[in-house]
Amino acid sequence: MKPVLIAALCLAVATAATVESQSASAKIARLESGRVAWGSRIDFTPGELNSWVRDEARELVPQGVRNLRLTLAAGAATGSADIDFLELRRAATGEAPGWVMKNLFAGERPVTVTAHFESRNGRARVDVDSVQISGVPIEGAALDFLIENYLRPTFPTAKVGEWFGLDYRVDHFAVSPAGMAIYIGRPSLAAIRPR
Repeated sequence: MKPVLIAALCLAVATAATVESQSASAKIARLESGRVAWGSRIDFTPGELNSWVRDEARELVPQGVRNLRLTLAAGAATGSADIDFLELRRAATGEAPGWVMKNLFAGERPVTVTAHFESRNGRARVDVDSVQISGVPIEGAALDFLIENYLRPTFPTAKVGEWFGLDYRVDHFAVSPAGMAIYIGRPSLAAIRPR
């Protein structure tokens, strides 16, 4: 009886995660369609965000990232994952790693990244507060190296430490332990005035 119960629980957890990921994907598709009313708010639960991010990571870098999870805080988030940097680099660039890379970054390592967010008036900024690899803080030149050699090749449009424009008429967003709320801006008079 126990194996059946365990299998049922595993199926229930997997189904819930799929439903949450599908819910988040539907909200994102609605946002991208441009059919969200001015002044609207779209809410994402922590479960939806975690499920969606895990699915996206599996699709983008199936060999390099496992056990991805987000923990949300007021205006911030901590992401944790087991990352194989060599696989991540290979998936992003197709390049084989050199001797130094193989010796420094071989194997899967637990990684934790904490960042905080600011957003207003259709613009946002993400600043990395801390990075730990296998429990060791990474900062300064080593952090710059990781951003340039792993983050940017894998996610070339990612903006870190600089302001960038938000798409889909998003005015701003708010992150809290309860989830993330996206606020659609109101049109300016110039945008609604007939020409």
